[in-house]
Amino acid sequence: MPFDTSDLHLVALRWAHILAAIVAVGGLFFARFGLLPGLKGIDADTQAKIHESIRKSWLPWVIIAITLLLATGLVNFLLFNNRVKEEEWAGGQWMKRENYHLLFGVKFLLSMVVFYFASALVGRGRGTQWIRDNRARWLSFTLLLAIAVVLLSGWMRTRHTGENLGGQEGVSIRQRTEEKPDDRYKDESAGSVFREPAPAP
Repeated sequence: MPFDTSDLHLVALRWAHILAAIVAVGGLFFARFGLLPGLKGIDADTQAKIHESIRKSWLPWVIIAITLLLATGLVNFLLFNNRVKEEEWAGGQWMKRENYHLLFGVKFLLSMVVFYFASALVGRGRGTQWIRDNRARWLSFTLLLAIAVVLLSGWMRTRHTGENLGGQEGVSIRQRTEEKPDDRYKDESAGSVFREPAPAP
């Protein structure tokens, strides 16, 4: 199937969203299972200097990732919502039938919690110092929530195939009605042309 160039903006939005998620979740995973274990046995002052050095270089990436995830996530949702309405999936009731808005709301709230803790872990504010005082615990918590968001996103994405209506958008599958094997021969004329001998010339 030839690639439709009109979908380039959709592909770009999807790529940006996925790449931002890779940066965010990958950073959390490395910090929890690479950085923190590597700093064990180092004195507190040296650890503080290392964390501060990493914070300065990592903070811009956290901000970029969060911004991209929020922007592309909302745009992708709005575009998909418009598509469902325009194509009248399930007579316009698809979102309600699949509880898609509820799922998106749960995903959005979980994401906001992840963004809060991810920002706090690289921040310097006094109000979030309690998070940095126990980095291992809150890194684990944030990472688990982030993984939950990724899994939920992947499951929601499988719902984007929509209604199986056939045509150019997919292949429709029609259920065969139950019939006896010999129903097609109820008409006595069926196949008679093969059973009767050909008239003599």
